[in-house]
Amino acid sequence: METRTRERTSKTSKKNKKKSSGKIVRILLIVLAALLVVLGTLYYFIIYREQQRQQIMNSTTFHDGVTVNGVDISGQTLNEAKATLAGTAEKEIADSVHLTFTCNGKSYTADSSKFTVTCNTEEILNEAMSLAREGDYQALTAELKDIKENGRAYTIDYTVEPTGVESFIHSFADEVTTPATPASFTVHYPEKSTKTNAYDTSNLGLVGEEAKKAGLGADKQAITDPRDVFFDFTEPVDGYGVDVDALMATVRTRCESKDFGDIEVAMAPIHSDVTVEKLKESLFLRGTASTTYKSKRRNTNRCHNLEKACGMVYGTVLQPGEEFSANTILGDRTLSNGWKPAPAVIAGGADHEDQPGGGVCQIASTTYMAVLYGDFEVTARRPHSTPSGYPNGLDATINTVTGYIDFKWKNNTESPCYVFTWIDTKNYTVNCSIYGQPFPETFDEIELSSTLVEPLEPGVPEYEVKNSLYSPYWMLKNKAVKGSIYESFKTYKLKGKVVETKSIGNTEYKMHPTRYYVWPGYAGEPLDPQYELKANEDGTLSLANPGAAASGTVEGAGTYTAAAVNIDGAAAATTVAASGTDFVVTNDLCSKQANTVINKPWSHVELSIAGAPAETQIKFDGSRGKDSASDRCLLDNIKITK
Repeated sequence: METRTRERTSKTSKKNKKKSSGKIVRILLIVLAALLVVLGTLYYFIIYREQQRQQIMNSTTFHDGVTVNGVDISGQTLNEAKATLAGTAEKEIADSVHLTFTCNGKSYTADSSKFTVTCNTEEILNEAMSLAREGDYQALTAELKDIKENGRAYTIDYTVEPTGVESFIHSFADEVTTPATPASFTVHYPEKSTKTNAYDTSNLGLVGEEAKKAGLGADKQAITDPRDVFFDFTEPVDGYGVDVDALMATVRTRCESKDFGDIEVAMAPIHSDVTVEKLKESLFLRGTASTTYKSKRRNTNRCHNLEKACGMVYGTVLQPGEEFSANTILGDRTLSNGWKPAPAVIAGGADHEDQPGGGVCQIASTTYMAVLYGDFEVTARRPHSTPSGYPNGLDATINTVTGYIDFKWKNNTESPCYVFTWIDTKNYTVNCSIYGQPFPETFDEIELSSTLVEPLEPGVPEYEVKNSLYSPYWMLKNKAVKGSIYESFKTYKLKGKVVETKSIGNTEYKMHPTRYYVWPGYAGEPLDPQYELKANEDGTLSLANPGAAASGTVEGAGTYTAAAVNIDGAAAATTVAASGTDFVVTNDLCSKQANTVINKPWSHVELSIAGAPAETQIKFDGSRGKDSASDRCLLDNIKITK
């Protein structure tokens, strides 16, 4: 019994245990299921939604509902959208850009090719691509839904530049426009003088008060600007047609406001920017100089040469880089070329002689100073051998007779320059003015100066044998002349203040000792003043001091001196024999005859007798000639002066 009871108890216990285990499993399953639900919920809310959020944020395409200028770009990438809009919206914008100009009943259309259209398409697309790219999942999905349902519309903005419109306007404006004529000028050339065969520049530069003082006409007195004398100015003439600048201003305004379509082109006067005033600004007086000369009463021939030279140099125009040559402009100074004999420096400054064109060096010296004042480049210049009345160190000489000496300078500016030379017959001055481009900003004035560096004292006297002289007769070739060395300077100023001083260089004027013509065999004997000969204007020789002591004594006839002059102006041998009251003049006085030389005078004899009584006679002996050709005596132009 006991055993069966235990068996039943054991079976019951096993059954109860089995029931209990199933219950636990169920509980566990329920817990597991609940856990799974929790985990699934967590996955959805945490992991899945985050993945979806990331997918939305990192999408490379535009969301549904995005349009640009009415073009749907949903689902397109950035590059795809650019391509789409380029062929649609941007093309439509470009096609809308055009202007039609109506002028004189004709229409001219500038299409989009004449403009540069710049769209902000990329900026708009970047803005649209940024939609729904931030926030949590719920916010993103809500935004996407709103975009899809309500859309997001964008409009492209653009700018327009009329890059090709101005040339287009010119293309049709040229058809209807009469352009303005700018102001212009030419060099004023006066009439030529029949006397000099050069421009008559006498008193040309006298204007205003100077003209009034000189008694010139009222028209000259009314002129105050010398440029109105040297240049002929023409006022500008207005044109009529399209004012391109004004029209382009309208075009730019229309482009800014995107107001395209038609423009009525108004015809209007067109004014030139080049006025007479502006032309005068370009004709700046860079350099001017003036030198004096002696009146016509003193030397008519020299004044003729000055007037001729001024008229030839007047109005010379030098282009940039061109060179001025005085000898090229003036040519050879010969009688056949219309030049007259006038004093010219010879023998290195020791003497003067008449030469055709004598005096033209004054033109060179005056121009040289004007060139220095104008800061032009001097390329060839030689001073006079001795000071010649011009500022020391600032003179220039030229010569084509005894040697080719030229004065040259170059236009070293970027514009043409104009040279005007003229003579003032009222104040006896030679003038030179040079016009050209204004000075640079670094200076506005140039001053010239010279400083004595070294005086050069004359040396010991020199003696030159002249075969036509005989003892004790002599001649003065030249007096002693002191020499000197000067250094010249250019001082640059700006508003009165010194900017820089430059050395122009040194000028040497030669010294000359006293020089004498003496007879052959001269051995340093003293030169007696009573035997000094001089050359007369007619080529003859005479005693320089006729009142000096006599050269001989003749009893009852007084004292005498005699000299002879041949056709070359040199003294010939003198033979005067005295016997009682008679003086015999032989052929030895006439060493040369003129009958073989055209236009030359015969030899001359000058006989001076002091203290001769009434019985004194002068006899001419033609039998003592040196050769058969001179065994005769031809007398002409006998003059006896008491």
